[in-house]
Amino acid sequence: MDYLGASINFGIIRRRVQSLVVEATSDLGLTYSEFSFMVMLFDKEGCSQDDMTVYLHVDKAAITRVIKTLESKKMIYRRRDTSDRRLKRLFLTQEARQLEPGIKNIIEKIVDFMAKDFSDQDCQFMLDGVNTMAQRLKTADFKAVFEKREVEVL
Repeated sequence: MDYLGASINFGIIRRRVQSLVVEATSDLGLTYSEFSFMVMLFDKEGCSQDDMTVYLHVDKAAITRVIKTLESKKMIYRRRDTSDRRLKRLFLTQEARQLEPGIKNIIEKIVDFMAKDFSDQDCQFMLDGVNTMAQRLKTADFKAVFEKREVEVL
């Protein structure tokens, strides 16, 4: 198995997707982090800031910065939870909801381009595989990854 090639290719995919998203959303004035946050909120509206750190696997400080920026852009707002007054829930503004079809279209175009020559079955296999890898890595720590294999450190 070509582990080095896989590592390089994962990096290329991440950087190119990020670059394409930033270019596609430049007229909206969204950063990649803001784009990712909104995509998650389209699916998880009403979640808390802590929920977003878990969903996006990003530290709390980064999430706080994105929330503040999106609030200043009038894309999201916070509302106190009715049962736990300490907890604030995150919601999309009407303006942000209107962007959902366009944002989802950006994602579809990028995935369709990447999978252009794939059969529908191969494309679904790829998407399922990426999802499986992401779910596994969300909970990975050093011990889980390296306990079964000795790693030579230089």
